[in-house]
Amino acid sequence: MHKRLSEMALHGALALVLALALSLGAAKAWAWTLADAAKPYAGTEVRGICDGYAPCLAYIELTSEFEELTGIKVKFEVADLQAIQTQFFTDQITGSEYYDLVEVISFSSGVFPAQNLVHPYSDFTSNAALRDPEVDMHDDIIPAVLTLCCVYDGVQYAVPTKFVMPFMIWRKDLVNDEERANFKARYGYDMQLPPSEFQHFYDLAEFYTRKKGDSVAGQVLEKALYGTLMPFKRHLTVLYNFERVLLGMGTRYVNEDGTVAIDEGGIAVKALEYYLSMRAFSPPGYMEGTWDEEYAEMCNGNLFINWSWTDTTPFLEIPEDCPASAGNLGYGPNLGSGLTQAEAQGWYIPKSAQNPDAAYLFVQWLQRRDIQAKTMPMGGNPSREDVLRMPEWQADDWVNRGRDAVVLYNIDNGLLYSRPNPPAWLVWSDLIMEELSAAGAGYQDAQTTIDKIAAGMREAAGE
Repeated sequence: MHKRLSEMALHGALALVLALALSLGAAKAWAWTLADAAKPYAGTEVRGICDGYAPCLAYIELTSEFEELTGIKVKFEVADLQAIQTQFFTDQITGSEYYDLVEVISFSSGVFPAQNLVHPYSDFTSNAALRDPEVDMHDDIIPAVLTLCCVYDGVQYAVPTKFVMPFMIWRKDLVNDEERANFKARYGYDMQLPPSEFQHFYDLAEFYTRKKGDSVAGQVLEKALYGTLMPFKRHLTVLYNFERVLLGMGTRYVNEDGTVAIDEGGIAVKALEYYLSMRAFSPPGYMEGTWDEEYAEMCNGNLFINWSWTDTTPFLEIPEDCPASAGNLGYGPNLGSGLTQAEAQGWYIPKSAQNPDAAYLFVQWLQRRDIQAKTMPMGGNPSREDVLRMPEWQADDWVNRGRDAVVLYNIDNGLLYSRPNPPAWLVWSDLIMEELSAAGAGYQDAQTTIDKIAAGMREAAGE
């Protein structure tokens, strides 16, 4: 009897081993590869549109590698982010059905899903034939970033094109013992770099505003030097920049439930008064200023301190293009509370896309750890924390080390803010840009501006 049981146990064990071996062999035989997944779409073309900064340009450069792996052609247009939103809406209204992949700003992350114009990513992640087992299109991404750009009403509709967190930059080469001593004599305290308070920033902007012929750090200026640049053009830049001041001073555009918050407590009026005060230390063209001008003025050596982004500063570190700023930049977190937007744009796949599955394969490939790491020397700043923490970016000779250190500081200190994204932002953003620009032009004071913004926001939202 015991012998019979032993034989049965042995046979059972052998059967189990054989089954496992067959199972592993089958798994190996059916292992997912991008080449296999792309076969049904070889020869098709993915048509996308993205903005003209890194890592959009890096992604365009990488399309040839993806095409070689898959046989799928990828063609991108480059445009201003605000123009992209308009173009996308135009396509939907006219039924042109042109784009398979669109870079959408975070303020619109609830607009297009609410209108049923874009695919939820579950349309693709639920398809095993498309799903790369080495990529998790949800869990690989920094949660605050994913929430801000890519999730609406609990459903994921995109992944980040990039983590474009805002922070401060300044010219370290314009700071020496003489400038520090003169600053302390004028303001009564030691120069604070990075500045942590709004008054610190104001004083630095004022102090470093110099005329042609004045000296700075021992050099006679051949042109005027401005302390900073606060843009007021009716553009996304003023919408984003003013949000930095709101967050730093302890308020925001909207509450967590999506209701209007900008006029609660009177803080926004003080925030706008502060933002308006920066005109005195800005170049004369601030009414036409956008992030393009912020970049150009710093690149050309016309500013001391300014607000920047992870996708523009890599260009400022290129000596051939920006000799005034390259190698001379200091980096610091945002002012006041330090709270900063977990800012990102998202890759959205329109319902009208002609090749949505092929577009998804391209986006998924871009989210691979090795591909995201490859974009870093090309100006990228991934939304994958495991890539951001790779030892390569901690090295002393890494050109963007200062930028990446600020990003990790914000992550490690819980300073990332995810803005609620009700569909009303479609109207709200235009309203805010219009009124802030009017204030910058001197047509109305801060109190009137905030009152008009709050009233218009509530009316549009039906509050």
